[in-house]
Amino acid sequence: MSRQTFRVDQPQPNDLVGDPVLLAGSGGGFEATIDIRILDASGAVALQTFTMSRNLTAPWQAHVDLPESLTTTRGVVEIASSTGADDAPARVSVPVFFGTRIVDGFGSWFLHVVQPGETLSGIATAVTDLYIGTGWQPIFEANQDIIADPNLIYPGQVLRIPADL
Repeated sequence: MSRQTFRVDQPQPNDLVGDPVLLAGSGGGFEATIDIRILDASGAVALQTFTMSRNLTAPWQAHVDLPESLTTTRGVVEIASSTGADDAPARVSVPVFFGTRIVDGFGSWFLHVVQPGETLSGIATAVTDLYIGTGWQPIFEANQDIIADPNLIYPGQVLRIPADL
């Protein structure tokens, strides 16, 4: 099966995902089997499972509960259409952030556009009506794909703020 007929739509790269992790795409593999793996930040397999599609081109959806043993805040979701052969299938690897490992009570997130003069601490204080974290650290953890140094954020950056929505 070519990559053009197998597609992963959810999660997107660097998404802040919940528990369960919601997956969606189109296409399938041998007997419409889709292999799913969740890797921790070190690349170790934390969970391996599968879902089924109706056929080789049908849309599919799945949800995967994160194992308790997964303690890292970052990882990778790997999804592949099974080939039915002994060869390992080509996997689509999607880096993600595990929201429930960043902050207790995580359910979703909302966006915040950084304004001139703002800091992560100031943002954490300003959005307390929806933000479920304590301090600036969870905001930093949820945005490490765009923030390398928590003291350097820039006007116009769009940050994900963990919430329980």
